[in-house]
Amino acid sequence: MNRLSVLLLACSLAGSTTSAFTTPSRGGSLLHQTPSRYVPSHQDLFTRPRGRSHTTTSSKRHTELSAALLPPGKFTAIGMGIGKFYKASPLIAGFLTASTKACFADSMAQYRDTGTTKFDIKRNLAMVLYSGTILGLCCAVMYNQVFPIMFAGETNPLLLAIKMTLFDGFINAPLIWLPPAYIAKALIYNQPKREALQKYVTDVKENGLLKKYWSLWLPASLTNFLFVPAHFRVAFVAGVSFFWMIMLSIVANNNDEEEVVVVVENA
Repeated sequence: MNRLSVLLLACSLAGSTTSAFTTPSRGGSLLHQTPSRYVPSHQDLFTRPRGRSHTTTSSKRHTELSAALLPPGKFTAIGMGIGKFYKASPLIAGFLTASTKACFADSMAQYRDTGTTKFDIKRNLAMVLYSGTILGLCCAVMYNQVFPIMFAGETNPLLLAIKMTLFDGFINAPLIWLPPAYIAKALIYNQPKREALQKYVTDVKENGLLKKYWSLWLPASLTNFLFVPAHFRVAFVAGVSFFWMIMLSIVANNNDEEEVVVVVENA
């Protein structure tokens, strides 16, 4: 009997010891539950690090590619460089901006003109010289040097912008900005200057040249003088006049089919 009791006690102790080191079932007691450990398999040891390394390399390459295409501050640096160039060399910057604009705008106007069968280099050159000289040089001098002297006593920004807009539209436009377009054409094609000026007067009286000019350029000039920095005013005018040249590419064209279209732009 004693031997049987000892044997039963030994079995009981062996069972309890085994249960202490095994994870109980879902409904078992928590007293003998021990946290489970993850033992990596042979396959995990070789596949997981390889996958993480591949992902890290791909992310690094993507970051390097993005940095190469869009480096931080690139556009800001370009904008600052352009601004410095316009401030340091306003006449050169104005001439290059206006002449380049005129070249592209007149090329588009010639393409849209059904009466033009081939590209007219002389016409394009006339517009480049006119725009670069009148718009690029004269406007830069007028807006940034003459106007500050003429309206030096005006301290209200809105009134100053209105005065400059009215003077530019009703004095500069009919006397300075528009007539040189016709004279430039006459010089390129060896035509009489008197006929070119007569053509300008005819366009003003019969074709409504000034009315079209005022409808576009009075609000554009007011915006320019009120909101645009002084060193970017010529560039703003060049951008607006790009569409002005295309829109008015037939205004100065004679009815004769052999006559070349003259593009009249704002300076």
